[in-house]
Amino acid sequence: MSKPKILVIGAGPSGMFAAGEASKLGADVTILEKKPLPGIKLRITGKGRCNLTNIAPIP
Repeated sequence: MSKPKILVIGAGPSGMFAAGEASKLGADVTILEKKPLPGIKLRITGKGRCNLTNIAPIP
């Protein structure tokens, strides 16, 4: 039986998590990301606790 092939669009936190989980289950995973590096927003947030790119005030 061949491995299932999974295509993940976007290497943000959710995409990377989904790819990791699919890989753990034995899938052949490919990730497509338009930016030069994966997880850019996650890396700029300071330990992944918030998204500093959204500076709108909280009501």
